[in-house]
Amino acid sequence: MAHPNASLAAFEQLWQQHHWPELVKAQLSYPDIAPVLEQLAQQPAVTQQVIGQSYLGTPIHRLSIGHGPIVVLAWTQMHGDESTATAAVLDWLQLLAQDHVGDLPKQWQSLLTLHVIPMLNPDGAARGTRENAQAIDINRDAMAQQSPEGRLLAEQVKTLTPTLAFNLHDQNPYYAAGQDGEPATIAFLAPAYHPDKHVDAARLKAKQLIACMAQALSYWLPEAVGRYDDTYSERSFGDAIAGLGASTILIESGAHRHDPYRQIARRMNVMALQAGLSAWLSGVYQSYSLADYYAIPDNVSDGYVDVMIHQLTFDDGQHQPFTADVGIVAQDQGYYVDFVGDARGQRGLTEYDGTALTYRQPLKLGAAADELLTLVGGAVLLDRNW
Repeated sequence: MAHPNASLAAFEQLWQQHHWPELVKAQLSYPDIAPVLEQLAQQPAVTQQVIGQSYLGTPIHRLSIGHGPIVVLAWTQMHGDESTATAAVLDWLQLLAQDHVGDLPKQWQSLLTLHVIPMLNPDGAARGTRENAQAIDINRDAMAQQSPEGRLLAEQVKTLTPTLAFNLHDQNPYYAAGQDGEPATIAFLAPAYHPDKHVDAARLKAKQLIACMAQALSYWLPEAVGRYDDTYSERSFGDAIAGLGASTILIESGAHRHDPYRQIARRMNVMALQAGLSAWLSGVYQSYSLADYYAIPDNVSDGYVDVMIHQLTFDDGQHQPFTADVGIVAQDQGYYVDFVGDARGQRGLTEYDGTALTYRQPLKLGAAADELLTLVGGAVLLDRNW
């Protein structure tokens, strides 16, 4: 069945042709994006500005397109090890700069100004860490502003006064879209700006827009879009910016089966951003309700592990044999045992039937899982119609 939005479907095909292939990597650092920034700056429609530096002196850029009164601000990689959306926003700007605008109105650049800050935390990106070079989590620095990157983002928000803000992150691969859903490849949130989670006009618009964006993605991601928990966090930038009156949308990029570099989440970010911008300008988002927003399944933590072995027999020759499920996760370039027991309610991104297998060594949580993975190498790979 064809996507019900023909313009967005065509935009997705344009992404296939025009995205930046050099950004197909598990982790992006500043040297990866610097040539892309330079090429985008050559586009007549794009302006580029170095707006500051990281703690270690790496430049932080802002790319802008359009000159209209509605201000849209998007920023990525404030956590250095979360680079999926960095590639996505650079893809998006490439399409818009080449006048591949989908169903945006012809005069869209006179209606809004889009500002993008790709890679707010280049020092963390270089190290592959969530935090910056001071060991500060920038997304917990909205109040104290002890990091230069946090101060820079706060200054940009104060100067630009965005109407619409996109806070773009990655989440760990183990979230599920609802209790029985697929891995949450994309999760949305309209962050709260107060502990009581009050919904003012700006937050209502964000929730309506998210409902619209989630529906647009549902064609590509059935049962794989989640809604993130909205517990208020006063130190977090999304919550703080929502408190300033911007319709603020958090997008978390997550796992998809057999996609280690998160290229599906990258593409879906572009489609979500494009659908959101179009819906904002057309007003289509106003036809969505709070009920539509809350109908998006919860973003359930620990719904998955990397590998699940079902009903494996354990018999070390000295103790009573038993049968259990085993969950395995990837950490620090290796695989480790995360769970042994009854795995109902948790699934694996890859799953094996262990009923015909016996593991003959003692097993400890946290132990390397190399022997287990060798054991299941010839086992039946379960087909869950994934």
